[in-house]
Amino acid sequence: MRIIVFLGAPGAGKGTAAAAVAKKTGARHVSTGAMLRDALARETPAGLEAKSYMESGGLVPDEVLCKMIAELLAETPKDATLFFDGFPRNEAQAAALDKLAAEAGATVDLALCIDVAKDALLARLGGRRVCPKCGAGYHVVSLPPKKEGVCDACGAELITRLDDQPATIAHRLEVYEQVTAPVVGWYERAGKLRRVDGSGSADEVAALVEAAVR
Repeated sequence: MRIIVFLGAPGAGKGTAAAAVAKKTGARHVSTGAMLRDALARETPAGLEAKSYMESGGLVPDEVLCKMIAELLAETPKDATLFFDGFPRNEAQAAALDKLAAEAGATVDLALCIDVAKDALLARLGGRRVCPKCGAGYHVVSLPPKKEGVCDACGAELITRLDDQPATIAHRLEVYEQVTAPVVGWYERAGKLRRVDGSGSADEVAALVEAAVR
């Protein structure tokens, strides 16, 4: 089993690229949010443990996330390739992932960092719009709806998410620099880091990512 970690600041497009390349190559895209929702829906032991934290409004601790990953790896075919998006978020999680992979007979082969300049990140995040009814996503510049402010799919009025408000964006980027960016250095020291220019279109970035993970 081969594990590839996707890294990058909020707005870098790592989730979009991971999903696109996974679909094309047959890899499995594992986002933290999707993994959590799946574990909850299937009521796995780790999912039930996470539920208690979520219902009380708390964060799911690393220990429980690691249990979910262990469950995931145990259920995954040994010849699979997994794209991890959203984990690890700090160096302790990176070390834990290495340990879990080794226990499952897998390896973390590569950490792929999608690099985007800060001003471009601010523009991307500030321009995102989402449909509160069906969840469809748009961008005022790169992916506008056919009618301004209205969802193409269901006709609902589009909104700006709370975490895409200017003050929140600045805070998210600050947290990334303090907490998650050091993971890039962690993988660089391990000789597993590869960087990709994320300044192009979604298709251009996906092509670069696909070449990098081959």
